[in-house]
Amino acid sequence: MKQAECCTVAGGCIHGGCRAAIEFISHLHGSGMFELLSIIAQAALVVSIPTLVANGGEWLTHVIANHEFHAIPILTTLARFQGLLVGGLLLNATFDESYYDLQALFVPASRWNLTMGQFLLERANLFAYDPQPLLDVLREQPTSGRGLLIALVVVVIPTLVVMICLRIWKVWDALRGMVACLGTALWSAWITIYLVCLFFWGLYLLNYWSLALLALYIQYQRSRGGHH
Repeated sequence: MKQAECCTVAGGCIHGGCRAAIEFISHLHGSGMFELLSIIAQAALVVSIPTLVANGGEWLTHVIANHEFHAIPILTTLARFQGLLVGGLLLNATFDESYYDLQALFVPASRWNLTMGQFLLERANLFAYDPQPLLDVLREQPTSGRGLLIALVVVVIPTLVVMICLRIWKVWDALRGMVACLGTALWSAWITIYLVCLFFWGLYLLNYWSLALLALYIQYQRSRGGHH
């Protein structure tokens, strides 16, 4: 009898605990906290991706290139600068001002109303961007400001990289250095596009939470300034 009562009591406690948990989750969802936690989880994933890709790319570069490659700053600098320009030019050629309009950023029809899959496969994917508009500019307006930048990316920097590699190493090691420079440029272009798109997608996802976080950050900076 006592055992049955204990089971009944335990069952009541279990059902009460479940009910409390459900009410707590419902409260979180109703208050927007559940949505915020989901956004934070997505943010943790998308922020970790560049770190993983960077580590993989660094390892691959060490495998491909001569061991002296990273001791020659001009090569890595040129490759990174080339990638930065490529990323910026592709963004400029693909997105008009409506993509960066903060007034239209938070509405349901926002350009940044994307799922995580759409963000990763479309906006943050370097190879989803069409380079043809840039090549058209280079062919039709080679002396314009954008045309000169594209020529710098497509002609000048690659020529410099080839000349430097051939001057430093023999043919096989020079080819390995060129491949490493190409990989570094691709990584730099990808991370440029990724970070810009992540910034605007993150603003859309956080919505009013972004304003709250900004206010907390400003308050934190003020408190630090007060201590000094």
